[in-house]
Amino acid sequence: MSAPPVGAKAILKEVLRTKSGIIAIAILAFLVCVVVIVPLYAPYDVVKKWNDPRAWLDNPRCAAPEWVELMVGKKLPRTIKISMEDFRATKYSTVLSHGNLTIKLIRMMAYFDYDYDDFPSEFGIMANMTCLKGMKVDIKLIRPDGDEILLLSKVFSSGESSFMLSSGDSEVKLIASNYVAEVTGISPSLRLPQVILFAEKSEDMWNPSKAKVLKGRYKIVLEATSFTPEDDIDLEVIIYGKVFGVFGTDSLRRDLLVGLLWGAPVALAFALTAATAVTLIQTFLGIVSGYFGGKVDEIIQRFTDLMMIIPVLPILILISFLYRIGIWLLLVIIVGFSIVGSTTKVVRSMVLQIKEEQYILAAVSYGASSWRIIFRHIFPRVLPYTFSLIALAVPSYIFLEAALSFLGLGDPVLPTWGKILGEAHAEGAAYYGYWWWILIPAGFIALTAIAFALLGYAIDKIVNPRLREI
Repeated sequence: MSAPPVGAKAILKEVLRTKSGIIAIAILAFLVCVVVIVPLYAPYDVVKKWNDPRAWLDNPRCAAPEWVELMVGKKLPRTIKISMEDFRATKYSTVLSHGNLTIKLIRMMAYFDYDYDDFPSEFGIMANMTCLKGMKVDIKLIRPDGDEILLLSKVFSSGESSFMLSSGDSEVKLIASNYVAEVTGISPSLRLPQVILFAEKSEDMWNPSKAKVLKGRYKIVLEATSFTPEDDIDLEVIIYGKVFGVFGTDSLRRDLLVGLLWGAPVALAFALTAATAVTLIQTFLGIVSGYFGGKVDEIIQRFTDLMMIIPVLPILILISFLYRIGIWLLLVIIVGFSIVGSTTKVVRSMVLQIKEEQYILAAVSYGASSWRIIFRHIFPRVLPYTFSLIALAVPSYIFLEAALSFLGLGDPVLPTWGKILGEAHAEGAAYYGYWWWILIPAGFIALTAIAFALLGYAIDKIVNPRLREI
């Protein structure tokens, strides 16, 4: 049986000869590609808006990924936005004067085609206006079948500058209910304007499970009357879809692709840094303990025994709860609580055998110093095992960061996979069937952990004489 390879290049070459190593390297290559894509798709200024709900108002709430329609077999609605510029393109205004009376008339309209096989999730109408002496505003929806539905008819007092109308407003629900009653003579038990306004006329047009979508061209018309030439109004309409992007959205309308992409570098940087720092420190102290022996060995081993019985996770939870620390300060605390551990004991047992070998005794007889022997002869001998320990430790730190973020005790600014899962749990994603909000971030965590576990197994199989193949 040949000696284990020494050096990162030699170990990597051997890893690529194993099936588990090839799978691990392929997964890690994919994660590296994700990390590279992050600054291109979602620069840091996008992440700074992650916790600002106003930055995501144009996205649908809790929308599934767009590729879901391949499984359901129908064309699911995307978000349709009719901007103020679209309305301004058809805007017409005129001022009529008669004696001391001045009246300004404003009219604008916009079209949109709806050819989806399902109903919108909701809709919203926003307006900005200059209102000096009052303004009467009428907003109509004209369906493809020619029916006109008056969504809003209201007189605004002077000084008002904006208003918003959504499918969740009680006034809009009442209008939709009255429309159903007018068409069918039935007062619906469910009042879902986003269904009723886009449904074909039938007795079930109020029922989302039975109603059929009325496809075609819809038109939104605004007519306003004011009493000063300076008055003006602009309109914006958003018809929210049910699917969005590659990974969907959450309850705050945030694009989960942004959060999941940024979760990759955060998780990898945190886990790799923690695993590397902790393993190298514990390895060094294990070498010192095993080589010097005596009181040095006794002090390090008793300190190791003490630190190994301290419950680190509850302490981290307490610190995070009291001080709301960032992820990198959390990393420093983890390293501080893990400067000694099981690796210290494993390496110590290895060094007790290594220091009795002939080349170490020869170096001592030639007058080499203890530190030279440690760094030139013992540490390179232990290094291959260190690579294996680092790879095997990474999944535990990924799960640790995810667990703290899941509990809401992670970094308050950066989106992480654990934080996304925690928010999904808090919003009842499992109960409401928002599976993409749970399975995709959990899948990223599991995939990363599996990659490093396979990599650690492959390295361990190479450097551990009991596991190496003949």
